[in-house]
Amino acid sequence: MSKDKLAALKAAFKTPEREQRESLPNNYFPFWNMKAGEKAVIRFLPDRDDDNVRGFLVEKVFHTLMINGQKKSVPCLSMYGDDCPVCKVSQDYYKVKDEVNGKKYWKKKQYIAQALVIEDPLPPGQDGETHEGKVRYIALGYQIYNIIKEAFASDELESIPYSFDDGYDFIIKKTQQGEYSTYVMGTKFKGSPRGLSEEELATVEDGMIELATLLPKNPGSEKVQAMLNADLNGESLDEDEEFSSRKPAAKSTPAKPSRDAEDETPPQAKKPTPAKKVVAADEGNDEAEQDVDAMLAAIKARRQAK
Repeated sequence: MSKDKLAALKAAFKTPEREQRESLPNNYFPFWNMKAGEKAVIRFLPDRDDDNVRGFLVEKVFHTLMINGQKKSVPCLSMYGDDCPVCKVSQDYYKVKDEVNGKKYWKKKQYIAQALVIEDPLPPGQDGETHEGKVRYIALGYQIYNIIKEAFASDELESIPYSFDDGYDFIIKKTQQGEYSTYVMGTKFKGSPRGLSEEELATVEDGMIELATLLPKNPGSEKVQAMLNADLNGESLDEDEEFSSRKPAAKSTPAKPSRDAEDETPPQAKKPTPAKKVVAADEGNDEAEQDVDAMLAAIKARRQAK
């Protein structure tokens, strides 16, 4: 892996970010179900898309709305380069100093990776299997994301962490602080790199994907507006309804400022801007663009030689 690629990763992890996790499918590794004091060990794997500037993470942006009496995760349209009506409502609340509702409707963030599970402290599932030795998807909140970001900022990583030959295993440790669980103590990249074993390489070869395929499809502005109206007005919503021919709903007016709003610093509320294509610092360099394919080709060649 080139030093330029490592420099590009360090630059990508400089941006301050936010949160959060929701319920996820079974092909995710639910490390948050560990008991306090337990730890898992994983090895992050590269995105099959070499243009991903974060290399091994993709960002999911969403809102949490109450629809038909249940909390629902709704994709934020800013993720697709579109103006988002939920972001607009959040901004309107902040403009009238209602920070409680401003925060309620503000977008949340989650980071998704794929990883080889090296050590799994969780009990076997109903099929009697654990996640150990398998490629799983990992949903990370702001605590673990910040630890990864700080690792790049502190120069403690001397090579690409997801390299097959000299990458770093990553420890996720769960601890308890009062009534809350936290991952800030003991969660870290291991101190020295190691190469993956032949058995691990075979598993990795069969399991890697493009991370963008884990992101939700664009639901469209009309559907998101309808879901927002259902939350704001308590209306029922047929979530299977087609919205392609529906006219945009009327804009919602935020309520008057709440007297008991919490005294918090709000997230920066600004008009969403179209998303730009993320370009790695060394894009255009054939060697860098073919990093993942070259690693997988090397695996095949090594296995065939044996």
